[in-house]
Amino acid sequence: MSRIHILKGFSDLDGALWGLKYHPDLQKRSDIVQTILENGRTVTDRSRFEVLQLLREWGLAERKQQQLTPKGAEFYSLWEMKPDVAIDVLHGLQYGLWTQHTPAQHQASWAYQKVSDYLWEYQRLPQTQDLVAYIYDSLEELDETQGDIADAFSTKSVNGVYDWLFPLSPPVLEGVSETSTGRRNFRNATFTRRSHCSAALFLIGLSWMAREAGNAFGELVAIDGERRKLVCRFCLIEESRFDFMLNETLRRFSYISVQRTVGLYVVIAKEPAIADF
Repeated sequence: MSRIHILKGFSDLDGALWGLKYHPDLQKRSDIVQTILENGRTVTDRSRFEVLQLLREWGLAERKQQQLTPKGAEFYSLWEMKPDVAIDVLHGLQYGLWTQHTPAQHQASWAYQKVSDYLWEYQRLPQTQDLVAYIYDSLEELDETQGDIADAFSTKSVNGVYDWLFPLSPPVLEGVSETSTGRRNFRNATFTRRSHCSAALFLIGLSWMAREAGNAFGELVAIDGERRKLVCRFCLIEESRFDFMLNETLRRFSYISVQRTVGLYVVIAKEPAIADF
């Protein structure tokens, strides 16, 4: 995957990571943007530079200081050395940010989840009315006291999800056209589940599934048909590829193990770290 393809998919991310790593002394957003531009890097959102907020939400940037967290420094190394894996990890971070345990938080992540889930379930880009119906079916499962989470869903959110999914490798979106100015048109695009993903993303997906089920690290997590589906949907892969990806992940990471007695159980001994990827 070419570097320019990554930058188009993630807009100002590359510049923000570089700026926070090498110029942590800059505290004003405008100074960070100016420094990034002066060093020949891309900034499209010059007034708000919202990518800084995203980095904070993912735990990659400090909330009070304009610098990377230790996790962010590890991610920047991954971004530089293994960009395809880094893009998978970003999908996992954004998808997994929202949790049913605190549903009023991270509503943009909730919208990202729902659009991704629709694509995986129906394997087509939705018409507006179809997606709205799907969203409201999901809302029926939420408690009325959890706030108006539907506000996180908008046309902008859907287009934003497509932009973030587009650079994934192997790809899920094909047939995307671009204008001379780089604006994307998804009108004739198609969605296809992937045959595989990075072992890092699969591990993140397993950890997310366990978290949502209320399991802690080090506990036995039963893997039934529904939980297989949840992990595959998280990773945007075919359900039939679960066992293949599980074996790849077991081979890659020493702190995940399985027990096969009556059924399949997974144990993830510790929280996955970006440095392991």
